[in-house]
Amino acid sequence: MKQINHQGAGAADKVLVIGDDTRSFLSTVRSLGRQGVEVHVAPFDMGAPALSSRYIKQMHFLPYYLDGGAEWLDAMQSLLREQGFALVIPCDERGLLPLCLHREELGALCALAVPSPRCLDIFFDKVATRTLAESVDVPVAAGRLLAPGDTVESIVADIGLPVVVKEPMSYALPELYVRTSTRIIDDRAALAAWLAGHDGKSPILLEQMFPGFGLGVSVLCDQGTVLQAFEHHRAHELNGSSYYRKSAPLDPARLAAVERMARASAYTGVAMFEFKVNPADGSWILIEVNARPWGSLPLPVSIGVDFPYRLYRLMARGERTGAQDYPAERYCRNLVQDMWQARSGAARLVRQPLKLALHCAGWAWSFRRVLIGHEHCDTLVLDDMRPGWHELRQTFFRKGRGSCGAQAGLPDAMAAPAPGGRPLEVLFVCQGNINRSSYAELRSKNLFPANRFHFASAGMLPRNRRGSPAAAIRAAAARGVDMTAHRSRHATGALLDAADLVIAFDQINLASIAARYPHLRGRIFLLDETVNGAGAQILDPEGKDDATFAATFDRIDACLDALARAVPAAQP
Repeated sequence: MKQINHQGAGAADKVLVIGDDTRSFLSTVRSLGRQGVEVHVAPFDMGAPALSSRYIKQMHFLPYYLDGGAEWLDAMQSLLREQGFALVIPCDERGLLPLCLHREELGALCALAVPSPRCLDIFFDKVATRTLAESVDVPVAAGRLLAPGDTVESIVADIGLPVVVKEPMSYALPELYVRTSTRIIDDRAALAAWLAGHDGKSPILLEQMFPGFGLGVSVLCDQGTVLQAFEHHRAHELNGSSYYRKSAPLDPARLAAVERMARASAYTGVAMFEFKVNPADGSWILIEVNARPWGSLPLPVSIGVDFPYRLYRLMARGERTGAQDYPAERYCRNLVQDMWQARSGAARLVRQPLKLALHCAGWAWSFRRVLIGHEHCDTLVLDDMRPGWHELRQTFFRKGRGSCGAQAGLPDAMAAPAPGGRPLEVLFVCQGNINRSSYAELRSKNLFPANRFHFASAGMLPRNRRGSPAAAIRAAAARGVDMTAHRSRHATGALLDAADLVIAFDQINLASIAARYPHLRGRIFLLDETVNGAGAQILDPEGKDDATFAATFDRIDACLDALARAVPAAQP
């Protein structure tokens, strides 16, 4: 297992935090580190800004949870035995669900900050959450599951328009690394098109659209008793997320609703109950429950409501802590994301100069709260500035293609002999390994001599054994390549390390590889650069029509043909 050491505070107890975001993960790391707890982390993105925090003592690389999770479980068990952690805290479902699945094996080695099996079933399924809420008189949006015989008319009659379309689970095994999306459909034509395209294989929750703004009631619970509660309101929203939020007094009715649900489920741990309030009449509904550290966590932590450290005290030390008061009208902002929100609002007003000026002035005026100590930043904090600066650099000063690939051109790199006279190992990598990389692998085997090259392919998405879509199979067959037997495989660290050359197709591929395996930057190339120069990309045709697949495979053919012509000429 790879380990990367960082300087940080030491302590008798150590905690492993799984994740890498600049909101829940970074807040958890800082909360524990400031209290002298030794913080180790297991990220997914090895280049994430949050990993530059001074409070991280050590970083550990864990494999993705795939094919039953045997490799992941072995690595996790070895890590827990080696390090002797007091607690493991997952900050999103990618870390939480595998821990829950293997709670017996791993729970014997240390405490796990995960919901009980019953709470997992309730709070990670939106239908089960609604059922519990309704049973304890907590209001939810009018809605129901999509029925087999549903039509546009039946849905409109029952739900109305617009209708909110949700999959019950945001994440679920085996597609653990694919987040489902919520869609708002506001007219009959769009609803008809969605119904026509729905495969009927997965359950769908239909809900009535509820007007208003979002807020959250966050809690720390022990066996159904709420030890601490905190309410925040969204000040700005972008795509359903809150990047600028403020503390608010606890509403007694909402707090009572949360207490009823916590008591009914005997919940232990931290959670955020998300509500929506209609300002016109003050009515409100429960939207969902995040039964793990949540995105707005930097706000309570910044004003002294220290959920992560108190979670540690409860679950690692068995210490119940009492409720504490907090000030209202204190703000916290994710600077980068809130800037995008402000920019998005400005773009909609570009043809209305006066409104645009007022919008920009209002956004700038909101920063006055920083000067009077009533606003904090998610990432830029005085005692731990590096994650914030790293995030800003990554956002506004992204390095170009040259930082991801070797200095030599791809034809030159392919012309260089492999050590010991063995064939050169060439790995094509795209996102899913069902279209571009798989076609390039099979096509290359017909173009290049087998005694000098060995070709393989893989995808950065953590999925295995998926077949290519019909459009890809048709386009390949028209070019003499049979893709019917191809099954995808994930680009593991072992596969990438074994390759002499890694050939990608677009900037997304480059970013994915560099994020997970930064040490590979020097051997990655973009295929289309061989023909069209630096930065040229071959974009993913997934979900597109036959013409797009044909054009994509034509570009791959042109690049491979150019390589095949160039490589022999470069050989001694």
